[in-house]
Amino acid sequence: MSMFDDDSYKEGVNVGKRIALGSVLASVAVLGILAATVAMNSNKRPSGNNNQPNPYIKASEETTEEVTVSAGKRTSDELSFWNMYDDEEEEEIVVSDNKSKKSSSSMNKTNKKSASKNSASGNKTGVSDNKSSVSVNKFNISPEGAKPEYVSVNALIPKSELIEENFSMVSGNRLIYSQGGHDVSHFGIDVSKYNGTVSWNKVKKAGVEFALIRVGARGYSSGNIVLDEKFAENLKGCNDNGIDVGAYFFSQAININEAIEEANYCVASLSGNSIKYPVIFDSEKIVNDSYRTEELTSAELTDIFKAFAEVVKAYGYTPMFAGTKEQLAKHVNLTDMKGYDIWLLDTGQKTEYPYRYCIRQYSDKGKIDGINGEVDLNICLIAYAEK
Repeated sequence: MSMFDDDSYKEGVNVGKRIALGSVLASVAVLGILAATVAMNSNKRPSGNNNQPNPYIKASEETTEEVTVSAGKRTSDELSFWNMYDDEEEEEIVVSDNKSKKSSSSMNKTNKKSASKNSASGNKTGVSDNKSSVSVNKFNISPEGAKPEYVSVNALIPKSELIEENFSMVSGNRLIYSQGGHDVSHFGIDVSKYNGTVSWNKVKKAGVEFALIRVGARGYSSGNIVLDEKFAENLKGCNDNGIDVGAYFFSQAININEAIEEANYCVASLSGNSIKYPVIFDSEKIVNDSYRTEELTSAELTDIFKAFAEVVKAYGYTPMFAGTKEQLAKHVNLTDMKGYDIWLLDTGQKTEYPYRYCIRQYSDKGKIDGINGEVDLNICLIAYAEK
């Protein structure tokens, strides 16, 4: 027996026919709309060669290429997430010559990027130019041959009164300072155990007037104080050959108590020797390794030096601070060190250091008869021996 009676079956067939007819009519309507759309788009396209690039695609490609090629040279401002989108930007306009032109807001955006690139390039060139491009209000604190780093000159720190043209190199490696045609500087070296055994009589004959001898050092990791193995020998060699002596200690003091300990150690090691040149606090950074003093603030390191200096003065010696341009400019407060002598560690015939200094280590590759290998050479601008 059938599941449907005759009337319901007929009604179902009629409904099916109506659905089928409706589907056909809808398909025809859709095809008609598509045909009309294609025709309208065809009329809008520019006439000419079918291989001519679509101006919309070309504009998009140029924009993408610009971002891709120049991304590595963008400044941080240009790459800022907040600058990725301009205010309302008009669409590109296709003109009758079939070329794409940007609207005014789009062109302004491009010009702004171009100006920013030129500005960044110009600044980079200015930094890499020679020293003449640097303002007299700034100086380079990097060592000779390193990438320049400029800092502002502090008007409160006493300036050097030395005249650059008065410096000259004689006898191959001796830097002198002249006034009125006469050499008024003094030629010296600084030595430690790393220079080995020194023939001080030969050094004297080579014209060396003074030597800065390392007393000892505090371990930059352990914090232990050790005496330089050659200190006593070098002190005696200088005294026996009429070479004036200064003494330096490689400090890694991290507080005032340690500075006082180092100063007392220097004084005790000198054993009452009446040296004519200063007793020097030498604080330098350790390259490619961590060290005890690297976290000290400039105020802390300045106070540490002054504690060292006061002990040295109490025993009748002249205190001095030794440092590179970077150390002096960034890691101590020179405005609080007025009246203290400076040993500047800056190699090269000339220095950009603008402030007053008394001794300068101008070479770390010197050759002196009586010393095997290289030795540090120094020029002194103060007549310590006559004080």
